[in-house]
Amino acid sequence: MRDRNHTVTENNSSAALAWIKAGVEALLYSSVFISLCAFGLTVETYLLTGLEVSLPMAGFVFLATLFTYNISSLQRTWHGWSAARHHQSWVIRHQQQLAILALLSLSGAIALFFIYRLRINLWFVLVLAFVSVGYTVPLLYKRIRPFRSVPLLKVFLIALVWSAVTVLFPLIDAGVTTDNAVLVLWLRRFLFILALALLFDIRDYTYDRSTRTLTFPGLIGEGYTRLLSLALLLLYLLLIIGTEEGRVMVSLLAGTLVAGLIVWNASEEKPRIYYALLADGAMLVHFAFVYLAIS
Repeated sequence: MRDRNHTVTENNSSAALAWIKAGVEALLYSSVFISLCAFGLTVETYLLTGLEVSLPMAGFVFLATLFTYNISSLQRTWHGWSAARHHQSWVIRHQQQLAILALLSLSGAIALFFIYRLRINLWFVLVLAFVSVGYTVPLLYKRIRPFRSVPLLKVFLIALVWSAVTVLFPLIDAGVTTDNAVLVLWLRRFLFILALALLFDIRDYTYDRSTRTLTFPGLIGEGYTRLLSLALLLLYLLLIIGTEEGRVMVSLLAGTLVAGLIVWNASEEKPRIYYALLADGAMLVHFAFVYLAIS
């Protein structure tokens, strides 16, 4: 009887772990998690500037990110990108659901934009959308390679788009004048995202080398790329010390420390989930510290 009960318990535990694993994979590989990170950083911008949080704008950023990343993920699958086989196989099994999710998120973003009359220039949105989708999809002409293939460019594109969307979008919508304080906040976010984006150059080093795409690890090596990322975080930290004070400064320093630990332990051998959960998750942790400090 005991053996039978023990077997039943083991089966239940295995089933629970399988459900948890499936849930985590769905959260990460459907791009919901990375979209929550964008949502969090957008809300963080409101908190840091003392503005009332606009949920329609934060929702718009979440849905736009969800659409962009899922389209990119599907496009890589259709073209047989093999740098992340487990992720690719998950996307292949769920590509119909991801396509539906991408269409729904695009429809939702458009609806929020017009229903709530978000005050961001439509052309500005379209340019960033063009850059975001063109990061992996050759939009101009099929023989022209996507933007990520341009030597050393992809990390700067990621940082530029993320900092513009999570800082400039909410502030422009709130009617804030673009002054030195706004530019410093944008620069801080740009440096933070750029430091994290370098980790994905490390993750994709073998694939980028196979496609002859020059990235920072290919130029200066994996170790020096980590040091460059840490140097960017240090510069970010110095800007925080010079522009913030009190609990907010402490919260931002704590978020930077967490990001630094993730950078320090990054390597090409780390599983994809390390980058999907921790490197991306550093943004969510960053937001959480700020939220706790201000609330």
